[in-house]
This record gives sequence, C-alpha cells and structure tokens, in this order.
Amino acid sequence: MIKGLYIHIPFCDQICTYCDFCKMVTSTHNKKEYMKALVKEMEYYSDLLEHIETIYIGGGTPSSIDDDLMDAFLDELDILVDMTHIKEFTIEANPNDITPNFLEILRKHHVTRVSMGVQSMSEDLLRFLGRTHTDEIVEHAIDLIKTSGLNFNLDFLYAIPGQSLEDLKKDLDYIKKFKAHHISYYSLILEDRTVLNYLINKHKVEDFPDDLAREYGELIDIELEKLGYHKYEFSNYAKAGYESKHNLIYWNLEEYLGIGLNASSQFNNTRMINPTKLSVYLKGIQDKSLTMHNIEDFNPKLETLLVGLRKTEGISMSAYKERFKKGVFDIYPQLKKFLDSNLLEIQGDYLRFTSEGIYLSNQVYVDII
Repeated sequence: MIKGLYIHIPFCDQICTYCDFCKMVTSTHNKKEYMKALVKEMEYYSDLLEHIETIYIGGGTPSSIDDDLMDAFLDELDILVDMTHIKEFTIEANPNDITPNFLEILRKHHVTRVSMGVQSMSEDLLRFLGRTHTDEIVEHAIDLIKTSGLNFNLDFLYAIPGQSLEDLKKDLDYIKKFKAHHISYYSLILEDRTVLNYLINKHKVEDFPDDLAREYGELIDIELEKLGYHKYEFSNYAKAGYESKHNLIYWNLEEYLGIGLNASSQFNNTRMINPTKLSVYLKGIQDKSLTMHNIEDFNPKLETLLVGLRKTEGISMSAYKERFKKGVFDIYPQLKKFLDSNLLEIQGDYLRFTSEGIYLSNQVYVDII
C-alpha cells in the first residue's frame, strides 16, 4: 500500500556550492509548464493515491515559485488527494521566501509542516555555501512560521570547510532560541558534481577533517539532547511526537510514489525513477508515453538493513523475519562480528548501531553490500 507521496519541484533562485540534488534556475514559462505536468502525472496515478497518509514537496526550492503558481498547484492537489486522510504535509522552503501570504496559502491547503533550510547562522559560511539569506532573515521567517501555527523543521549543516567551534556553538545557541519542533543536522558530504568538490580537488579550499567532524557531531548530540530533542535517525532530532512521518516511510522501507523530475517511487517490490532532464520529462507527459520511469536495482532484504539501521532504534528482528521468512543473521551472518566489535548491539527485539557504531557505520555497510 502506497502511504507517501513525494513531489519534486527542482527550481532554485541560486545554486548552492555543495548541492548535487536535481535542481535548476529557469524561466517563469518553464516553471508554469512543469507545474502543469506535475498535475497531469498525478492524474495518471490517481488510483495509487487512495491510501496516501503523507505528502512531501521537496526540491530544489519549492518556495521559489510564485505564490499564485503554488496556490493553483495546491488547488489541483486538493482535488486529487483526500486531505482528510493526510497525517503530515510538508513543504521545503528557503528563509527568503517566507511571507505571511505564502504561509496563508499553505494553511489554506492543509500543509502542516515547513522544512526550512538554514544551514548556518554564520554569514561568512552562508556566503561560502552560496546561500543568500542572513541571520536576520532567518529569525524573521521563524517568527512568521510560529505566528502561522505550522510546525517546522530546520536544516543545519556541520563540518563545513572553515567552520569553527565558535560557529557551531552559535548555531546551537540559535537552535535553543528558535525552539523548532524538529532539527535535521547533516554533516556536509562532498558530492562529485558540485562547486565545492571542484574547489577542494583543486586545493583552493581545505576539506574538513574527519576526526573534527566526529567531535562536532558528538557535541550536537549532547546539546540537542539537553534541549529536549530525541535523536531518532542518524541526522534527525525531534521533540516528542514531531518525528517526520514521511521520512519514516523511507526508513521503514514502506511504499511511496514520487512525482516530478528525478523523483523515485517504490511499490510492488519495484524501484523506479523519473528522468533527470526537464525536456525529456515534459515531452513524456505531453506525449502520454508514460515511459518516463527507469527501473532501478532493488533488494528489499538489503535495503531494509541499510535504511532501517539509520534509525537509532534499529530494526525489529522479528518483523524482519516475518517479512523475509529468514532471520537477519541467517541472511547476513557477517553481521555477528560487529556485535563482538561493539559497532552493533541487540536491545530486546531490535538490532541497532551503538553510539560508536553510528560514526563507523560505513564499516558495516561496506561489508554487507
């Protein structure tokens, strides 16, 4: 049963130096044509939307499209999805785009959650990352969101080249002040097709040391716990009851439908992905050829481990055995050695990473892939 709907809006006002997501800066005309195509794709899959419980609009920067265009798109979404069944509806946004009118549109269309990309409160680091907001813009945006009554997530980054301990502590102080319902705190990963990767490979920028990244990560864990956030996934922390229901669909390897450019879908034991090129996607929609999806390799036994172990509670061994008819150690006996080396542990019915194992998880993943 498909429980989650992901909608990809790939447009940005500016490309960040570290980002390798499917994104682009384009014309208003292209944006309008794309949003029409999203509606047509959803109409085609309308029979799969019957049991949807969560909606997530990501990007790119969904909030970068004009308010009128967003309003019209959400009107169509209201027709196609029974919103009375929706338990969580998230949209990503940049601080620059948060206005009373934008938030009113979201409230009108049953959005429950805003996920805002802050990344850092250091203006020097923001410029380095290619971000265009300031700390004042972030504070104003959060004030508006709180007034609107929507719950909200804030995205932060650490291990940014040039980031000092003082920078990190400043971000943590602001998190204490903001009182967000949910925090996503990612270690900056060097991705191949990015400006940052080029700069580091050309020795124009020094990469962030791995040992220092771990120290920063451990400090984040300690300080967020003090603030009442529960770490329920490697990079995600929530106040009680505010865990991301949509992302848990991914981490529990449940079924979801992806709409739009480069969006992935997973159902009927199949993983599919849409084209990454805008012209190809638009033509596929226009021609009703419906050959947009490429089938990807999908190994549920393995992926249940890969994504499930990202949750701090780990995976239920009894549920795993019920799903795959064999126990996790029967299928992957090599995992037993990581119990001895204290990277994995068993707590009741759950197999999970230890606090040490979280930071050395690649050692386990490489062994089972």
